Amino acid sequence: MSELMSLLRKRRSIRRFASRPVERELIEECLEAARLAPSAENSQPWRFVVVDETELKKRICNAAFSGLYRVSRWAADAPVLVVALARLDIITNRVGSLIQGTQYYLLDMAIAGEHFVLKATELGLGTCWIGWFNSRSLRRALKLSRRFRIAYLLALGYPAESPPSRSRKPLDEIGFFNTIPKD
Repeated sequence: MSELMSLLRKRRSIRRFASRPVERELIEECLEAARLAPSAENSQPWRFVVVDETELKKRICNAAFSGLYRVSRWAADAPVLVVALARLDIITNRVGSLIQGTQYYLLDMAIAGEHFVLKATELGLGTCWIGWFNSRSLRRALKLSRRFRIAYLLALGYPAESPPSRSRKPLDEIGFFNTIPKD
């Protein structure tokens, strides 16, 4: 099995983290991996706000994980939260949305995020994508400009758990050569 396939099989969503801080150099390696991701017309709409300072993280978590979003509160225990921001004022994003009906920045952000989490896995770190958070409240807490949209959050740290692998559909249920799936 190739190193890449081995890494892909190893990657899991981690929701319990050791209290050990994450070294800045390792976070920078993850950011570098994200920076190298491809994007529509090389627009590179991503901006990553790394939050590892205790009081700021607490303020962000209080804003992001209150009320209906409390179910994601476990992320407050991660040593690092990464706020993934998408720049919306890039012409590629506007034109693609109008003409093609595709929000290309979402695709770009997802590719960069996957580069980040795969690098983190390679470095022995755990991550979890978080899409369930109070975006309005977090936006206010960050005093975020209108040109940015919060795409997702990433919890990052050393895993305190090893979740079991989850079953995946067989290849013949998801891949089709020269035919259209029936369902």
